[in-house]
Amino acid sequence: MQRVQQIVPISHFRTEQDSILQLVDQAPVVLAQRSKPRAVLVNVDEWNAIADELFRLRVLAESRRIEATSDPQSWPVLDEAELAAKLQQHEAGLQNLAG
Repeated sequence: MQRVQQIVPISHFRTEQDSILQLVDQAPVVLAQRSKPRAVLVNVDEWNAIADELFRLRVLAESRRIEATSDPQSWPVLDEAELAAKLQQHEAGLQNLAG
């Protein structure tokens, strides 16, 4: 279930930064300009989690696309040690991308 959005007029951000940043620690805050959503503030941990999840979903989508368009007979067969090495390489690459 999606959380109830916290909406704050953008003009309040100039004068109430501390309280708005405290709200961001609880949930994303929508900044409104002329009563219309203009921007969303999220805390750094949540942003990183969203970015990591998006990356994983893109990798999954690409792997499914490749699987659907390729011949299974051409797929490499790996033993357990080769698979473990490939997974370690992949995890190292994810950590490098995450910064």
